[in-house]
Amino acid sequence: MDDLLTEAQQQHHRTINALVGTAWSTHGPHWERDGELPEEVIRWCAAQGLFGAMIPKEYGGLGWSAVELGLLYEALGHISASLASLVNVHGMVARTLVRWGSDTQRETLLPDLASGRRIAAVCMTERTSGSDLSGITTTLGERPDGHRLDGTKLYTTFGLRADLYLVLARGEGGQVCCLLERGNPGLEVTPMTGLLGLRAAALATEVMRDCRVERDAVIGRPGFASTVLVPHLLEHGRHAVAWMAAGMLRRAFSQCSAFVLDRAVFGRNAVDHGQIQSLITAMGVDAAAVRALCVTASRALDACDGAATRKVLMAKYLACQALERHSAQAVQAMGAQGCFEENGVAAVYRDAKVLSIIEGTPQLLERLLAVPLAREAAAGGRP
Repeated sequence: MDDLLTEAQQQHHRTINALVGTAWSTHGPHWERDGELPEEVIRWCAAQGLFGAMIPKEYGGLGWSAVELGLLYEALGHISASLASLVNVHGMVARTLVRWGSDTQRETLLPDLASGRRIAAVCMTERTSGSDLSGITTTLGERPDGHRLDGTKLYTTFGLRADLYLVLARGEGGQVCCLLERGNPGLEVTPMTGLLGLRAAALATEVMRDCRVERDAVIGRPGFASTVLVPHLLEHGRHAVAWMAAGMLRRAFSQCSAFVLDRAVFGRNAVDHGQIQSLITAMGVDAAAVRALCVTASRALDACDGAATRKVLMAKYLACQALERHSAQAVQAMGAQGCFEENGVAAVYRDAKVLSIIEGTPQLLERLLAVPLAREAAAGGRP
């Protein structure tokens, strides 16, 4: 991938891989087994400034570009999808505040988010509303001293650990996003267990009963959430997930390659058999293609390219499809060893399905991409 990056980006790539890998290279399987990301890991992320990577320097963040952020998510995903998801959901809230928050919200909240003194999470999904958020039932009503928030949210990544929640609700003028503090007396947070993957991601359910919300906790005007805030929020998340998938695919490819180079099967190394050669070749080529598309999407975001949204969707689509397919093949190629958690490939296999669903299923992305791609191709253009 280095030939796709500038010299400065290549150095950033080496630095962030060394930083994350030195600290946690062998820990991912233990976190998944225990179903918990230790507090020391969260403190480490804060100490390294990773929670502020996407926040401008004026608010205490690192102010990294989209390419630099992508390389961070790739490095974190290579170690643990849960760890990468922590930084991702925190970043989704932070970026929303950076772009759409009021001056007061930015000045009050962003320094704490940048330092990791407060961890943020996003509450959007409900039992009958996932990909289609138009059907949410959580409401933000009026009361004399502000607003009243009522409803239930599910599957909130790091909801158990978060100090601040960005909640999507229905207001009188349309959908609205508001900020909810963990200590609100009307908020009840309970753990969700039994997830296929991302087992260390501290998923939670949030039940909100007559939660008092200050008027200045609302982000943007009524109706602004569904047309601007949520698409912007999801774009950040999809960009991160694409890069996370790239890092996870790199991990599966590395583990599987080491195995087939060393393992003797029917008198020859496994990699000398035609079926394994086909598998390894497809995995390696797709890993390179995913990285290239992720870099393209990141550059488009940095350039404020009008096609950036489509390129992010394409990167997420290809990365998650390739990861799901090749992680299954890696487990198959490694046989019994591939089925054990300590080899890492089994966790990638489980996490791959979850990543394929979150921030937009393949079917939803196809719905968003098909017409613009067809129109551009018919006009003689290129994606």
